[in-house]
Amino acid sequence: MHLAHLSLSNVRSFRRLDLALEPGRYVVAGENGQGKSNLLEAVQMLATARTLRSGTDLDLISWDAVEEDLMPAARLEAAVNSTAGRKTLEIAVIAQETPPGIKPTRASRRFRVNGVARRASDLIGQLRVVMFSADDLDIIAGAPALRRRYLDITISQFDPAYLRALQRYQRVLEQRNSLLRKLQERRGRADELDFWDEELATAGALIVNRRAEAIRDLARDAQARYGELAPTEREDLAICYEPRLPGDLPEAAREHDLAERFQRAIVDERREDVRRGVTRWGPHRDDVQFLIGGHHAGNSASRGQQRTAALALRLAEVELSTKRTGDPPVLLLDDILSELDAGRRERILHAAYHVDQVLITTPDIDRPTAEELPEAFRYRLADGALTRLS
Repeated sequence: MHLAHLSLSNVRSFRRLDLALEPGRYVVAGENGQGKSNLLEAVQMLATARTLRSGTDLDLISWDAVEEDLMPAARLEAAVNSTAGRKTLEIAVIAQETPPGIKPTRASRRFRVNGVARRASDLIGQLRVVMFSADDLDIIAGAPALRRRYLDITISQFDPAYLRALQRYQRVLEQRNSLLRKLQERRGRADELDFWDEELATAGALIVNRRAEAIRDLARDAQARYGELAPTEREDLAICYEPRLPGDLPEAAREHDLAERFQRAIVDERREDVRRGVTRWGPHRDDVQFLIGGHHAGNSASRGQQRTAALALRLAEVELSTKRTGDPPVLLLDDILSELDAGRRERILHAAYHVDQVLITTPDIDRPTAEELPEAFRYRLADGALTRLS
């Protein structure tokens, strides 16, 4: 899989960018603040229909466009070649119309696949990416919500059934919590929960099963990668899934059995859910633990160990995505190589030769060196423009 063309219009620091691409390794060098991360995050958004940064959709639109245009819009377009053929992907982020002199405060997103209007879920997975960035440390040491987000983004790219179940689960959870709050105020009847409990259990069982399956593969490969990245490290990396299920429900149970048992369990827990006004059990409260030498990496591991664990996880993700689809993802390396020692840098670049395309950003045009990536296409990024270097 690789990008054949990328076009950005009014996307953050890019007023206009058109870039023809082919399989290979690309190095984009630029000083801080020139938009290197914006470039890779645009590619990542075309793959996942979401941006990694917090904020509103309006933040994607170039500030200059917001100042100059009556209805400013950001447009992201890509042509993708894969084993399934060639597809075109488009995202438009359009600011709301406002009276003259009033800046917009909101924006909406629209999606197209091969020129046809689609939902965001239809876009996800058409382009698959694995992005390495400094923020990956948050997966290891951050809040549980960040680890759930990582799982959702990773699995959704190669498992459409997971994505559908996740969307259904989120809608049902919102409805169930709303009803729980009404019951807490003694409005409504408890049997109104029957439908939502069944729907929650059905979608939740699929999510738990697919998460457990993905984490088993990730854990095995990440453990091996951790040993390769840190050959002098005596302690092993382990990744453990912690589903938030009531009682002793096993996440490894067959999906149908798990759904039935999950439904019975949450019915049994209704009284306490009503008292608190919130659903206490289910994959929306799952967590993943990273253990180094049997200790929680987020609490006790050094920064270097956490970084190595994050790199090992991303390398395992590349393997998992390739294994599930038969087609390797596009790798995005956002300004991380300069922070790695020679051994870790070599291991990461070694992975770059097992995929079709890699996009690397760096503040130093000479790193990675010509010896490390002798056939790389090299560009300089300045003032929102890319210049090809000989």
